[in-house]
Amino acid sequence: MRLITAPDYQQHEPFLRQLPQLFTQGQGTVIYQQRNEVRRFEHEGTVMMAKRYKRVNAVQQVVYSTWRRTKACRAFLFAQEFRRRGIDTPHEIAYIETTNALGLFTVGYFVSSFVEGTETSLLLREVQDYPRDLADAVAAHVVLMHSRGVLHGDLNLSNFLCRREDGAYRFSVIDINRSHFTTGMPTDEQCLQNMVRITHRRDLYDYLIRSYARQRGWDPSATSARALALLDAFEHRRFKL
Repeated sequence: MRLITAPDYQQHEPFLRQLPQLFTQGQGTVIYQQRNEVRRFEHEGTVMMAKRYKRVNAVQQVVYSTWRRTKACRAFLFAQEFRRRGIDTPHEIAYIETTNALGLFTVGYFVSSFVEGTETSLLLREVQDYPRDLADAVAAHVVLMHSRGVLHGDLNLSNFLCRREDGAYRFSVIDINRSHFTTGMPTDEQCLQNMVRITHRRDLYDYLIRSYARQRGWDPSATSARALALLDAFEHRRFKL
């Protein structure tokens, strides 16, 4: 097993080494449990969110053991890069890579700090009359991310944790291991393509795109038409798959 721990959390290493076993034993509080699993743990006053990624197949074992960084490793490194670029995300604590008898990678774990917040999807997508000021704040945060050269790999509302501070909306971005980074602002096409997963609710998608366009100084109607065409193509590909 390989354990890499952030400098500020070295004192938790004995506990962190136990995480694979704790998951197997069903310890911790289940937060999410589908293909991947997220559990909440507390150790010596520190609340941690631990994500266990799905066990990889035989081909992926070789790929991740030789030349490609694991999802857990990328989540750890990308958290550092997000913060370096001024985008809030839970602080990385550690990542773990377990191996089989042949020394090949099998399962990855990423551990981060706990951040208060509500999934923005619950505040926008799941309500009929969604708050426009919150939608505008989300669009502004995406503009900020793009201006810092950050293209989130799964830019959907569930990955924006929202909280109110001093009357303003604050966001912490999660599930970042598939992100990409550019030097300066990405191209206009890259930015719109990046937003195609933000929501499949058409009225909300249209509003977010138009708000984003206004904040970028683009024509809202033309931008919306282009973005809706990208969404149609994306959904058609998913349907065919």
